Amino acid sequence: MKLLLFGGSGQLGYEIISRCRDLNFKIISPVTSEVDVTLAEQVDFLVEKFKPDVVINCAAYTAVDLAETEQQRAFEINELGVKNIATAVARNKSYLVSISTDYVFDGKKGTAYQETDPTNPINVYGQSKLAGEKAALEILGDRALIVRTSSLHGQRGNNFVHTMLRLFQERKSLDIVSDQSMTVTWAGWLAEVILDLARLRASGVVHAAGQGALTWYDFAKEILEVSKEHNSRIPKDFQLNPISAKEFNRPAARPEYSVLDSSKLAGILGYQPISWKEGLLSHLKQIKFQQ
Repeated sequence: MKLLLFGGSGQLGYEIISRCRDLNFKIISPVTSEVDVTLAEQVDFLVEKFKPDVVINCAAYTAVDLAETEQQRAFEINELGVKNIATAVARNKSYLVSISTDYVFDGKKGTAYQETDPTNPINVYGQSKLAGEKAALEILGDRALIVRTSSLHGQRGNNFVHTMLRLFQERKSLDIVSDQSMTVTWAGWLAEVILDLARLRASGVVHAAGQGALTWYDFAKEILEVSKEHNSRIPKDFQLNPISAKEFNRPAARPEYSVLDSSKLAGILGYQPISWKEGLLSHLKQIKFQQ
């Protein structure tokens, strides 16, 4: 299987590339300086030259707060970029997997979101990602799959786990938001899921996230408890303080409850998603509990 990956320098892209090499898949992943997804002619040229069986789009504008003031740039990458990729995929008669987010929901449902639930993003980032979803499905129909995930963390790049491990060693206490619930997802597991879905040519929308609902405070607490057993630089008496999202006061609104239901995924693949704790432990072992 020949794969073309956009966004290979990110934490998910890194894990996909690693697993493709293990599986002896032929994969090409251009850096941003080589191909800008917002420029249709560059995307067309690469797809026509490589003629992939599958295109995976991990390229995204993910600065949630900054998107509130950089709306045009967010939509250029998250909507126009997806539209350009989908158009090139359609010409090549290939298949597309594009990654999206739990932030397409407003968080008011109060229970886990299924793929059929109405979308209603409450920030620019979510709006731009939803626009990208619609573009891919409109252009490609059943030759496109949207994979929504949540709170991604992995070995490569900046993420909540790496930030916590650094701050645990620099400070004596931290204030962490405790009134927003989500599903946390390890990039290594998600990479394997994406490749399995690509082999099966699944289509439409599917949720893929670690099992179990938790808050950012819950997540930080588990990171602290597990990592301090292996890292002597983290104070044994480090203090975590739960606070509200209102107290944290970020530019972009976040859904209060954006937990994703991944039962459809389990039905497609025939195996259950890993728990968020299992994913965290795999990540920490991967980086040997240091950062």
